[in-house]
Amino acid sequence: MADEESSAQVFALYRHEIEKSNDIIKATPLNRPPRQSDDWRSEPMADFSSVLMHMIDETACHTGHLDAARELTDGRLWGAAD
Repeated sequence: MADEESSAQVFALYRHEIEKSNDIIKATPLNRPPRQSDDWRSEPMADFSSVLMHMIDETACHTGHLDAARELTDGRLWGAAD
């Protein structure tokens, strides 16, 4: 994110990428093998379903990291009553 980018621009780009991803998900059979090799992984992904599960896991993990950083910044705990 560049200094001159507004939060509205960043969220608009994120929403655009979500729309593109949703189109790919709708058009791709869950049992389709990945197009790209994943030789760097210890366990190769067998199909699109595996790729989706990996992305859900990664998103949850990194969201948790971001939440922890926010807690350190403002002191507010997730789920804590105001």
